[in-house]
Amino acid sequence: MTITLKPETEEKLRKTAEWEGQDVDTLANLLLAEVLAQREQEHAEDIAAVEVAWQAVKEGRERPFSEYVAERRLNFPDPAPGAARPL
Repeated sequence: MTITLKPETEEKLRKTAEWEGQDVDTLANLLLAEVLAQREQEHAEDIAAVEVAWQAVKEGRERPFSEYVAERRLNFPDPAPGAARPL
């Protein structure tokens, strides 16, 4: 795989590798692995949060926003034509 970096990114990577005494390719691999692992963790946390929320809905501990609005008799303006309508 070949990755093309912007010149300023490549310069920062090279300077960091030199400062840390590492091979630039090794450092790039380590940094990418760290970022990918962090994104994977964040994704797993997002999925877990959705599952918890969905379970709360199934158990009746949550309710649709439209019910809340109706109960409170809140008047929101109609969305612009073509805009997504609330559930």
